[in-house]
Amino acid sequence: MPGHVDRARAARLMEAAGFDALLVASPETFRWATGAEPGVAMGWRRLGPAIAVVPADPSLPVGAVVTDLFAAGATAAGCDPLRTHPIWPEALSVRQLLPSDADAATLIAAATADRAPGFARPGTFDRGAALGLLREVLAAMGLAGARIGAELSAVPAADHAALLDAVEPARIGDATGLVDRLRAHKSPAEIALLREAGAITEAALAAFVPLLREGATRAALGRAFLDLVREEAARRGTAANVTAWEYVGFGTSPWSSPGGLARGDVVKVDVGAVVGGYTADLARTYTLGPAPARATQVYDALRAAFEAGRPMFRPGTALRDIHAACIRAVHGAGFPSYARGHFGHGLGASIWSEEWPYTAADAEMVLEPGMVMAFEAPWYIDGIGGFILEDMLLITEDGAETLAGAALPREMPAL
Repeated sequence: MPGHVDRARAARLMEAAGFDALLVASPETFRWATGAEPGVAMGWRRLGPAIAVVPADPSLPVGAVVTDLFAAGATAAGCDPLRTHPIWPEALSVRQLLPSDADAATLIAAATADRAPGFARPGTFDRGAALGLLREVLAAMGLAGARIGAELSAVPAADHAALLDAVEPARIGDATGLVDRLRAHKSPAEIALLREAGAITEAALAAFVPLLREGATRAALGRAFLDLVREEAARRGTAANVTAWEYVGFGTSPWSSPGGLARGDVVKVDVGAVVGGYTADLARTYTLGPAPARATQVYDALRAAFEAGRPMFRPGTALRDIHAACIRAVHGAGFPSYARGHFGHGLGASIWSEEWPYTAADAEMVLEPGMVMAFEAPWYIDGIGGFILEDMLLITEDGAETLAGAALPREMPAL
């Protein structure tokens, strides 16, 4: 499938930054830029297995370096130029030689006939070979002496000098922030994945609440939520790969849930289904039986923050202004020392459930249509419990659509 880059927007941002192309190297950003899988060798989080080059000219295709085991996906995604290098698995195809009555040795010899003499696979991957191919890709794209904006947050310090040597005389500048800005605006396909993830999460959470019974253990509750996600995905016929994560906890400690659920316990449920790599993020707080007075006081302050901030999610609002409104609301509810660092974050396909931008006091980002945000009001107080209220929002032309949370109560229900 194609990548998710808004090429027109990318061209504008690259022109403003003085870049002729972007070089992306994290697995999630490679997938976003190309639509192809980066491959298992990216598990080492080192530079080389998969690198994409996005030219500023939106009429030109994305170039890529990828491992041989995953070359077919990059070809199908339209990466051009494309260079491949070997990794450790000895994997090849003889399908193009079939049907044939030849034995396995004859078929394999034919399939590997174009290998250079002395061909050997590396123990993992060969960084030097990969970066040499990157040089070839840049030359083929007319970028041999260009100004390249690199996703340097994905380039380990151990690989930085090798990258500079490989692309010379091209010049490298840091484009991490530019890539973040591009990824904050979701394509229609990304929004569809996040919408599905949100719908599955909300349905699974609604089905999960009746399981919050006296004696339930944290481990059993965690497993139950993951099962409910799988069941809901199957019921909906969701075709993409579906996984999930959960932070379920109860009692007076936000960080541990010893024993079984007991009456009077605060229960924090922070969960997300992940569809095609794109994660939802949704949270609610409950009590088993009547809420302790302290818990009610804390939760009411957080809900005041949520109600103050939620209407502000619309195009043109600065994220720092939402943070300020939420802080004021909690302070005004009788907790002047409350100092939460952010009240939510972007959602997408990252290595965990949070990605840039953050609804923080120093955030420079202004909300724009096409952004998907988690808006949350949490507090973790050892001795009282863990509390959170969180919805998942899509910024639209005139406001924000709730992708997950609309059907769930905002109060702290007593179960």
